[in-house]
Amino acid sequence: MIPFLYVVADKEFYAPLETARDRGEVYRPAGVPDGWAGTESGIWTMWHRGRQLRGVEDGWKVHVSARPGRQQHVLDTVAAVCFEQDVAFKHMSCSLAYWWMHHKQAARQQSGKFVAAYPTDVEAARALMERLRTELDGEQGPFVLTDRRYRDSRTVHYRYGAYLPRDRVNADGTYTMLLRRPDGVVEEDHRGVSFHLPEGVVDPFVKRRPAAAGTKAAAPRRKAGTPRTEPVTFHGYTFEEALQFSNAGGTYRARELATGRQVFIKEARAHTGVAHGERTAPDQLRSEHHTLTALHAAAPGLAPQPLELFHEWEHDYLVTEFIEGETLQRWMVAHQPMLGTGRLPHEFDDYYARCEKLLERVESALERLHAAGYLFVDVSPGNVMVGEDDSVRLVDFEAAQRADADEILVMGTPGYSPPPELVGDDRRIHDDFGLAGLALLLLGPFHQSARRNPDALAHLRGELLERAPLPEPLWQKAVRFHPPRAAADGALPLPSPEEVAADPLRHLADLRDRTADALVAMAEPDHPDRVFPTIADGYRTNTQCLAYGSAGVLHALTRAGRALPDGALERLRTDAFDRIDRLGPGLMAGTAGIAWVLADHGLLDEARDLLAAADRHPLITSGASATLFGGSSGLALAHLAVYGHTRDAAHVERAAELAAALPSDAGLAPLLGADDATGLMHGRTGIALMLQQLAAVTGSDDGLERGVRLLHAELDRATDPDAPGLAFPISATDSRSLPYLYSGSASMAHAVVRYTRTVDDERLAQALPRLLASTRTTYTAMSGLFQGLAGLGFALAEQARLTGERSARADAVRGARGLFKFAVPHPTGVRFLGDQLMRFSADLWSGSAGILLFLTQLLDPAPDPLFTVDALSGAHARTPAAR
Repeated sequence: MIPFLYVVADKEFYAPLETARDRGEVYRPAGVPDGWAGTESGIWTMWHRGRQLRGVEDGWKVHVSARPGRQQHVLDTVAAVCFEQDVAFKHMSCSLAYWWMHHKQAARQQSGKFVAAYPTDVEAARALMERLRTELDGEQGPFVLTDRRYRDSRTVHYRYGAYLPRDRVNADGTYTMLLRRPDGVVEEDHRGVSFHLPEGVVDPFVKRRPAAAGTKAAAPRRKAGTPRTEPVTFHGYTFEEALQFSNAGGTYRARELATGRQVFIKEARAHTGVAHGERTAPDQLRSEHHTLTALHAAAPGLAPQPLELFHEWEHDYLVTEFIEGETLQRWMVAHQPMLGTGRLPHEFDDYYARCEKLLERVESALERLHAAGYLFVDVSPGNVMVGEDDSVRLVDFEAAQRADADEILVMGTPGYSPPPELVGDDRRIHDDFGLAGLALLLLGPFHQSARRNPDALAHLRGELLERAPLPEPLWQKAVRFHPPRAAADGALPLPSPEEVAADPLRHLADLRDRTADALVAMAEPDHPDRVFPTIADGYRTNTQCLAYGSAGVLHALTRAGRALPDGALERLRTDAFDRIDRLGPGLMAGTAGIAWVLADHGLLDEARDLLAAADRHPLITSGASATLFGGSSGLALAHLAVYGHTRDAAHVERAAELAAALPSDAGLAPLLGADDATGLMHGRTGIALMLQQLAAVTGSDDGLERGVRLLHAELDRATDPDAPGLAFPISATDSRSLPYLYSGSASMAHAVVRYTRTVDDERLAQALPRLLASTRTTYTAMSGLFQGLAGLGFALAEQARLTGERSARADAVRGARGLFKFAVPHPTGVRFLGDQLMRFSADLWSGSAGILLFLTQLLDPAPDPLFTVDALSGAHARTPAAR
């Protein structure tokens, strides 16, 4: 899912919403009394007087929602009551925040919370809500999913939660909000999409009648966050499956009780899904119903047949025929031969022929739509259904509108909507651009790179032609709106595919150097939030860590032999110690990884202090996480790394203690990533790698047998054990099959290659070539190190370094050449887009630092580029296990 809140404020880099320069209308209560102070925090403005909340840490929060167009009136009304009753409160600071927090893609658990008030006790909360219920009588607002409404109010809601910021850091570096129950127990402050009461807390605002003798007891309450499993029936329909949720509502597969036929139902929540001023999801749904009705009369079979539009409670529902098939996005993933291994030219020929037919059918459907006087506007892969016979139907006519409308309201999908400079008098550009986007998707999903650097598409074409002939008409459809162009002002153009193929190492060295140049230029040591541009996960965790922050970027620059930007290392040191009590202990998102980088730069005392803080952290002392990313395995590796600098055997002893403290294999699942995760970062693979590294340093075989078992357990989870290339699901609940470095084939290969050089295990030896087979593709959606192409090349480069295997190096070079599909020339060098390719980023996980690390390792191989300690192999430090 695109972290859209982080792509609003800045056109170049990910940034929090509150940093946007244009905030729209600024909200402020009318008539603020003397003694009240307003303080901005993020997207909120807090109002308080003196010590109102002194000693009050948790209680009954009051949330007031407001429908579009009524924000200032609601704020003035609520503020006046809060001022009068001496209740602290906060409100959204500006219309930009309101718009995006009520948008269709907004977080459902936050939507509707326009004002939040903090009464000090139950009676104060009751008095406040009673008064607001009266003052706001007649007002309506979105239903706040985390709350209950107060009596019959349509705007006043409440929930029990924390008043003061209180949280704990998780192993992945994110934070869980906490509350303290009346009995003193601290637990998670659940902020899901349903009302939740902590244990021991009773809702004082709901009158409960005692059950009559002999009546059936109420069913037990579902645990917060637990999905409903029983079907729901109302208005003549049984809702059998929820297909998708957004802030605007859900979509469902349902069955009509009267006829038994399967139907599709779209839900629109009142006053949510805000778009184009004051239009909301119900407005959109009614418009869609009107469009479908008109089209069914004018062009039967073109659009889903509308069956009914009805209102239930406060929601609107549109019922249409159910269109069988799969989205074009899923069809592409299932059939694109570039995603497989060992595909033959005739398979590409068959695929291209099917693509051309599909596009012809989509184009024909659009022509029928245009002839009926409509534009689709959002031609995107999720809105095209492909049947088993390759028939095509357009679905989701939410954005469709009359071609002769006074104004075309654009509700498009990134990559499939034309940029403003292309929109002229011909309104069909919206559909034509989307159709071209579909063609490009079928060849390669590189829309964001193409928008920034259309010359990158030549490298995609070259890769496709290496496998099979490519129909020129199909290619021209894909690149219709991306003609080659000169690089941006002051930026040197990138080499052509032919130039790269003729002298790959020279051009890859130049790409490495220009990537490093741009990284150095991105540094802002005086920036208040970060030194290097990061991704949404960097802001959700911290901007100092290895995965998303300064430590990872400095590591990559150092490995590339580049001088660090002035002040960047000192800023990392200072920030780490300023936040030492807020950071997790982990390798990739916490103090262990920062300690490693500081030790590499000679700051050994600081490294020791950070490791000591990690050792004391509750996540470690409680044994809550065993992962390489954020748990004890990563911390053990960091101790081994600092031992490499200090030769203080206490670090090796500590690593051995951490390994010995791991539970049995059967007890590991709760200590891994969510839902029994697989892979290097969050799964058993990372633990196995730590055990091998520890054994190599100590000279003891203790742990190797267990590491082999853990790798076997990962192999047992391969999605297709008989396939030429092995791939793995992300977790027990996420079945996506991946080849990547954080989770998937590359992550397994990174550990297995080290085991095959240490132990004699036939299963691992046989698996390694099949793991590497999945890493040889150059066709990935993203470019980054941990979840993209660079990571696949990195695994191959490490295989070549450790084994001397020439074919692995050749494949790594080929993978590196594929990075030109993602490269964007810039006056400062070459930049790469980060997570989801929406904005540029410097981070190690998905951005330029990860690209730089891979290219450096490919061109100048050296031990331990990715936080291993192979160089210490044979050091044989004296540990309790080795004595």
